[in-house]
Amino acid sequence: MKIFFKLMSVLIFLIGLPSVMLGQHNPDGRKVSLECVTCHVSWHDAVNSKVSLLPEVDAPIQLQGIPARIPMAAMCFTCHDGTVKDSRQIFSSNNHKPGMQVQHADLQGMPLDKNGNIYCGTCHTPHSLKPDRIGGLAPFLRKEKINSALCLSCHSTQSKDHLNHPLKVKVGAGNKMAKNTFWGKDGTIECMTCHPIHGTQAVTGVQGNDRSELCSSCHEAYFKIKLTDHDLTSSLKNKSGTIGPELGGKDPCVACHVSHGAKAKHMWAMEIDPKLGENGYCIGCHSNDGLGRAKVYSHVGHPVSGNPAKQNVPALGIKMGDELLCKTCHDPHQWEFSQKHGLSTANEEGTEYTSFLRLPDDAQGQLCVTCHQNQSTMFSSDHSVSREGFQQFFRESNTLHGQCTVCHDSHTDALNSSTGGDPYALLCLRCHDGEHFPTSVVHNNHPMGVPFKSTSKLGGYKKDGQTLLSCNTCHDPHKWGKTVEPSKTADLKGDDRNSFLNISNWPEPKLCLDCHSKKATVLKTDHDLSDPSRSACSLCHTPHNAETQYGILARWGGSPGESFNEKHCFSCHNKDGLARKKLVEGYSHPREFGILSPAARGQGSWLDFPIFTEGGPSQTVGHIDCFTCHDPHTWSYKPGLQKPGSANEEGNDLSSFLRNPSQLTLCTDCHGESTLWKYNYYHDPVKRKRY
Repeated sequence: MKIFFKLMSVLIFLIGLPSVMLGQHNPDGRKVSLECVTCHVSWHDAVNSKVSLLPEVDAPIQLQGIPARIPMAAMCFTCHDGTVKDSRQIFSSNNHKPGMQVQHADLQGMPLDKNGNIYCGTCHTPHSLKPDRIGGLAPFLRKEKINSALCLSCHSTQSKDHLNHPLKVKVGAGNKMAKNTFWGKDGTIECMTCHPIHGTQAVTGVQGNDRSELCSSCHEAYFKIKLTDHDLTSSLKNKSGTIGPELGGKDPCVACHVSHGAKAKHMWAMEIDPKLGENGYCIGCHSNDGLGRAKVYSHVGHPVSGNPAKQNVPALGIKMGDELLCKTCHDPHQWEFSQKHGLSTANEEGTEYTSFLRLPDDAQGQLCVTCHQNQSTMFSSDHSVSREGFQQFFRESNTLHGQCTVCHDSHTDALNSSTGGDPYALLCLRCHDGEHFPTSVVHNNHPMGVPFKSTSKLGGYKKDGQTLLSCNTCHDPHKWGKTVEPSKTADLKGDDRNSFLNISNWPEPKLCLDCHSKKATVLKTDHDLSDPSRSACSLCHTPHNAETQYGILARWGGSPGESFNEKHCFSCHNKDGLARKKLVEGYSHPREFGILSPAARGQGSWLDFPIFTEGGPSQTVGHIDCFTCHDPHTWSYKPGLQKPGSANEEGNDLSSFLRNPSQLTLCTDCHGESTLWKYNYYHDPVKRKRY
């Protein structure tokens, strides 16, 4: 009873205490409201600590130099526990609950309770201004919650750009977040957008280890990744053995992205080799020891990393100067750009429509042509996959190819010459191999793999520091040339006007003369057999499937002669040929004995007296034939004495396509004084026997 009466006397005393008495402990002279006594009753001088029932509290916080009594959550819950049925809010939280130890936080001036733990007063203070006052913060917050200022006072390490989910970014109106979601200014993301301060749910929309509901609320388009090989929760189930992370019950995002404390930009969950740059995100898996080892990118395909875009490409979101990366062509979140092609849960092999491509590499080559517009000229050529030749090939091989992937692979380069071979020839001969297409290159072609000198600096392939001749020296597979067949499905017949030539070979043989400039002396002579579709070189020479390897001679059929040179000449110099007015009755030099070449003799100031074997010119022993005395490309050996115009001028001993003056032959070595007669009547079979 004594205790009861003591307590009542104290309360009666406090109630009747004049307000002026409550201001005695206010150093700045301001009157203290009765509301302060509600919590700070121990401030009053009339409270006798010896007889008071108020507990002694060791509080680390001081207000205006005087200890603030009872700075504990218990004080807050005397009102906010639901007992008082008025407008006071009830807080029941498993997130920032009182007594929570400080972990993974860097407190910046935010108070803790006497045990160093979080309590209500860490974030709230009843001394803040009311919301309707300038600088007022509701509800009694120590710092503004807009712009996540309050949260970042402790969680500053989780605000680093790109290593955590970005803040202050505006979310589209189509998001599916709950109606009571907290947004920042202008609908931007704040910490509290995903993390409710009070409540039982730690993160909005997260069920256990599955964040799908939360992530898909804003990033619904990225959930096209589900069931693809990039959805490791699905694709790893189809792998044999123990491979990859344990993702049971987790969402499709978690293998690559974490919301806080990422190891690289884009909230990346895995370690990134800084030397790989942006492509490191892809190569981390697509490497010899990564999860995507079955699809390794070998760095010899399409140029990336350090290769800037040369133009704006709106369809791919590329601006001129942007670095080309894996993600330039690939969207890692969608298997097929239009969702038209079905997807199973199996590890499905990609096609020209799928493979995480942003655009398909179909018969129109949409993806590649978006950047390489100049290469679209081949769509109406024999290199178009829509042509009948290719379609027949696809039917036989039961394969599908896009317009560009027939020849090109973005990830492994068939044109890489590191193996030491001719990469262009290997690529071209996959089709032009004598089996698949009528334009096959199977024998006696222009020499390949040899050094050459081009006035236009034509290309080739590199080996040992040299540029060697290959298919691409003469041909550009993307440019057919002058079209002579309007059909888009019929296989075109090529000639000097087209045939994918780098340099036009008609009406003048500019391509041939680019390397063989000395042969230009044939122009405007009787051996210049140009016509409306053929240049001066093409009647006698063909770069593919020639009659001979030497000289790639194109004609002779059933012509007479002991050597291929003779057969070639008589294919025109016969009674039914183009040179029927210049018949040669006698021609064959005896072949019983070989003849030493001038080089082997080591004598004379001139060496233009070639001798031949069946394989071509000989540097030692061979036989005389037409080309020994005649150079079919030069009307006269005498400089300046070239054949004028196109008239059929009669030849003499200074012209007639002779290689040398008559007196500078080696005939006298064998024939002595009879040389003149034999030489004069060499082509007359009757007279040369007489002499």
